[in-house]
Amino acid sequence: MNSAPKTYLRSSFIGAILFFLPLGLVAVAFAFTVRRRLQSGDESGAIAASRWARRFMVLTFLVGGMIYLGLAIAFLALGAFSS
Repeated sequence: MNSAPKTYLRSSFIGAILFFLPLGLVAVAFAFTVRRRLQSGDESGAIAASRWARRFMVLTFLVGGMIYLGLAIAFLALGAFSS
């Protein structure tokens, strides 16, 4: 085994808590799958799960960021920040 694939567990948790929970939980599930497959010796399965964990983690941050940006624009348009 060259090097163990990354689990992206920490960043998946952060994304789930701070950005977008539904996609973040999917990323966390794939991150745990990476660990489980590494422990069972399935390196190719762990690499595939790592790729899916990274995809969902990035998607979590992108979707959550777009939601936050949309909310900020909506609040600005409604005058929520003006005095």
